[in-house]
Amino acid sequence: MRGQMDAPDEAVARRQLREQGLKVLSIAEGVASGEGAMAALRAIAYGISRYRSISANDRVLFFRQMQLMLKAGHTILEALAASARLTAKARLADSLGRVAVGIQRGNSLAAACAGEKELFNRLALKLIEAGEASGELGAVFERLAGLIERRAEVRRQLITALVYPGFVLLAAIAVIMFLVITVIPRFTLFLSGRGKAIPWAAQTMMDVSDWLAQWGEVIAAIALGIAVGIPLMRRIPSAKRVIDRAVLAFPVLGVTLIVAAMAQATWIFSVLVKSRLTVLESLRICAQVSGNATFSDAFAQAADDVLAGKSLAVALERPALPLLVRHMAAIGERSGQIDVVMESLGAHYQKVLDARVKMLASMIEPVLTVVIGGVVGFVYYAFFQAMLTVSTGG
Repeated sequence: MRGQMDAPDEAVARRQLREQGLKVLSIAEGVASGEGAMAALRAIAYGISRYRSISANDRVLFFRQMQLMLKAGHTILEALAASARLTAKARLADSLGRVAVGIQRGNSLAAACAGEKELFNRLALKLIEAGEASGELGAVFERLAGLIERRAEVRRQLITALVYPGFVLLAAIAVIMFLVITVIPRFTLFLSGRGKAIPWAAQTMMDVSDWLAQWGEVIAAIALGIAVGIPLMRRIPSAKRVIDRAVLAFPVLGVTLIVAAMAQATWIFSVLVKSRLTVLESLRICAQVSGNATFSDAFAQAADDVLAGKSLAVALERPALPLLVRHMAAIGERSGQIDVVMESLGAHYQKVLDARVKMLASMIEPVLTVVIGGVVGFVYYAFFQAMLTVSTGG
């Protein structure tokens, strides 16, 4: 056989040909006329992509491609080789190549994927293992793509609810600091030079300015320490538990985080059970993928109770878990459709989350408007009161 193919370098070309079951006798680099510069740019971009991490979108696209190819009758090796050729990210292609090599050496797909931590987390590995055992790998890949999209959507909703208020707050702090550092000191010199009595509003503003000038660096250092220290402290298990529990106690925001966590956990649980994993394994995986230590501990303890012989509804009787989750678990156990019930519960919590995110945004914006407007209004009032005092000679 003779032919041409596109590849960033000779090593990648040889690997792709081997994955197609071809033995390379000779290979040489060639450039089509008029495409030298574009080919070089593509090769450079492909090489740079080897150092870029595999994103959630990359994983979703890969899982959906695998589902479609397996449904179309491709073998696992053919699907992996095609996905490696289709991706524009060298890092992902390298990872898929190593998975293919592992399968060729006789390993199962789950065992071959176990070494690629960036592409396959524990949840994905368990689902792939279950899919191999049940012969439903295509459905498993589709569920994995749906899970990643669902988690990304929940994260996006929470971030969207906080980005705009955070931006407004930072802009307001910048404006206030500009007034305190530049405008108010000059205004103070102006009034002092006139020898006039300073009105109470202007005096209050000056006192606040002096206080911030004296303690501003300390306050900024404390704020920076908190911003940097909390993420570092969350790496310590005991500190993470305290911080995560405290976050859930925040008014409004805490309830929103609980709803988001339940939307994610119930959806993951339903997908795991639907993929033929046991309730015990599903609870343990939910504990491992939960971002909040409070819920992680609750699911881990529930798994221990199930292992001890208790029903799922009884095992989920934890202070951190909403009563609705326990109630629906009991219904699912009685009906024998725990996966369907949990999927419906996940859809319910998703709708509640949508409503709460909108409510959170609608509550934060007016509060910020009142606070910032009050500060700016007080500054204007102090200016006008002082100017009126100077002009009237009072």
